[in-house]
Amino acid sequence: MTDPGYIKYDYDSMDVAYDEMKRISDNVITQLDVLEQEAKRVLAFNGEYVAAYDAKAQKVRDGITTLNDTTLARSKDLADKFADYQSTDRKLGSR
Repeated sequence: MTDPGYIKYDYDSMDVAYDEMKRISDNVITQLDVLEQEAKRVLAFNGEYVAAYDAKAQKVRDGITTLNDTTLARSKDLADKFADYQSTDRKLGSR
């Protein structure tokens, strides 16, 4: 009969289990390294994308500003011409 206070260890099975756990752990670490590299690549791509988007957005903002300035200048020019026309029309009508 076996003494209940004594536990017999199967060291060969424990070595096999340890080796398997070590292999799995190494595989997980390798996969984490791959994921880290992929995350860095994605972040770099996102940074480039954001920079390109910002540059295009700035061009659009500049274009809108130029268009607004041009429109305002043209509107002022047309308003001045219309005022001149009205003034000339009044002068001709008053003769």
